[in-house]
Amino acid sequence: MLFQRDLAKMEVMDYLLKLQQLARPYQTDFDVQVRLAEIKRCVQEIGQGQLLSRPLPILQLEQNCWLDFLAVGLQQSIPAEQIEQDFQTLNYLFGNFRKYLQYHFGQWTLISQQALTIWTKYWPQKSYLEVMAGNGVLARGLVAHGQTVIATDSFAWQAENKTGRELHYPVQDADALTAIAKYGRQVDAVLLSWSPDHDPIDVLIAQQIRQLPNHPDLIVIGEKFGVTNSQLFWQTQAVAFSPQVRLINRYLPQHDLVKEQVFLIR
Repeated sequence: MLFQRDLAKMEVMDYLLKLQQLARPYQTDFDVQVRLAEIKRCVQEIGQGQLLSRPLPILQLEQNCWLDFLAVGLQQSIPAEQIEQDFQTLNYLFGNFRKYLQYHFGQWTLISQQALTIWTKYWPQKSYLEVMAGNGVLARGLVAHGQTVIATDSFAWQAENKTGRELHYPVQDADALTAIAKYGRQVDAVLLSWSPDHDPIDVLIAQQIRQLPNHPDLIVIGEKFGVTNSQLFWQTQAVAFSPQVRLINRYLPQHDLVKEQVFLIR
């Protein structure tokens, strides 16, 4: 795939610059400009170490956007074949925006501040242990909403991803199982966000949590049977029904094919 092949070159050919260059002839197309504005907002917020203020809308151009896009291009005397190619390339870049955020900012979950407002309204004054906390953006967001968070990470990902290393909240150097053994008895819930999809460590995490005398919840952020967590995890861990979680999930982004959600495991 074009994006995956050129991902390592993004420092040279900036993703946003590429979008702007492609969109310049279509600057009067409303659908394109709305999406560029939302991407710019998202990059600005995440670049400041914040969660999104609101969820991203659907970014990929739908087929009913094509005629307007074509009309704008023809007005600029662009050949029809080039217009079609530009439409497909823009759409591809829009669809891979999440990968850009992951590579440049180390930002995986795109849960919004609106979602955390609902989260902390129904689960107020809770204490959390976040494992695999990355650069601490989620922990920072929860603390800003009045929660207590112990954030931990092994930082193994920094060997492969040199971006996103700036911590936005104090993150202790500890792998997930070590962190649970040390802090699990002190918290109401353990947070696991975007656990790797080929690593059954998530199953071991769930098993270790169930052995704790205080029985903390496990709150998982990811995509069921998708890009996060192991297949074994989804096959063996029962997701608890929660009206609160259903409300929270209304405020998670649905801008691409990844169906990121919050899951409560008990």
